[in-house]
Amino acid sequence: MKHQHGVSLIIVLIMLGVMALTSASTLRNASSNERVSNNFRMQVLAHHYAEAALRYCEMQLTLADESRVATLKESNLAVSTATLAWRQRVSWTGAGGVMASRTSVPEAVVVSAVSPFKPSLLPECVVEKKALDGGLVYVVTARGFSPDYSADGRGFTVKGSVVWLQTWLAIQRSVVADLPAEANVSAGTLVDRSWRRILNPPIH
Repeated sequence: MKHQHGVSLIIVLIMLGVMALTSASTLRNASSNERVSNNFRMQVLAHHYAEAALRYCEMQLTLADESRVATLKESNLAVSTATLAWRQRVSWTGAGGVMASRTSVPEAVVVSAVSPFKPSLLPECVVEKKALDGGLVYVVTARGFSPDYSADGRGFTVKGSVVWLQTWLAIQRSVVADLPAEANVSAGTLVDRSWRRILNPPIH
């Protein structure tokens, strides 16, 4: 009888050990799934903020020059030739110079009263003009940051997500102006828009 009790105790201990290992594995998987889910959520939010920045800056460019925010007036939009300015780190970090058109999107554009999330850094855009055979197009480059985003002193991502988006815009003005010499640019209508996600930005 004592021998049977001893065997039963061993069996119970083995079962408890198996149950403990199974519980630990389940908790580990649940924690891993939660991290994956949170990372995906942060990536989606960063994309949402970048898209909001694109739309805001595009809308500004369709306004008459005097109605735009100061950074997006025609006088602050450089005309790029060989190398586009958005590819230069200094256009975003300010180290050694900064693009005059670099614009932070107002908080009211990206923060919703019904959402608990708020970006750690407001999304921003840089706008420049590119000379093509058919005339000039606006190149709008935007980046959005997740709520948990942080960067080092050089501007490189330490934590969180940052998404870069870009559009090339053709805008038809009601009054033909000799851009960029003519400062009093009238309101216009967006006639063409080419969108892409930047997979290799100047700052990661």
